[in-house]
Amino acid sequence: MNRAMTVPGGSPLSHYARRGACPAARIRGPMAPRKHYEEEGVVYHVTTRTLAQEFHLASASEKKRIICELGRWRTKGHWKLCGFVVMDNHLHAVVQPVNGNRLGDIMRKFKTWTSRRNILKQTGQALWEEGYDDNVIQSCEELRNVLEYMHNNPVRAGMVTRADQYPWSSVHNYLANGREIIEIDVDWW
Repeated sequence: MNRAMTVPGGSPLSHYARRGACPAARIRGPMAPRKHYEEEGVVYHVTTRTLAQEFHLASASEKKRIICELGRWRTKGHWKLCGFVVMDNHLHAVVQPVNGNRLGDIMRKFKTWTSRRNILKQTGQALWEEGYDDNVIQSCEELRNVLEYMHNNPVRAGMVTRADQYPWSSVHNYLANGREIIEIDVDWW
């Protein structure tokens, strides 16, 4: 079943346009455990970081493995995947849980699965920090801004000068430039 992706209020998301201001980076500090808002049909911007923000995802093989897992979870019907970027020490994704799945359950299983398959597991080290950050995307404009922010993350980090130069991002799916690593849901809207 191909349900249209919706934001709270039920309006379908418009296509991703490469314009608009990027949201300011959120500063993360010491805080109590975060409660997550979960409702069926909601679109989330999810960020999860590697343990101690070490560069555990620096290798091309680790980045590709994480991206392939994002795609596998999409194919298995856990979520619709709107966008992603895998950096050396964190992952951003825009997802919509489907088929009765809850974001918290999916993230816990995704992080457990990717940790077990990570090279660090042989040394007894964990891959991810506990928990994750999520923000509900409440409008089409916010979706465009979040995608723009995510896709330009490697530019801001000084890794490339243009977003399309970074191979570990869904920007290529939107540009349809033949450099897509996995299929994502760009045709919901």
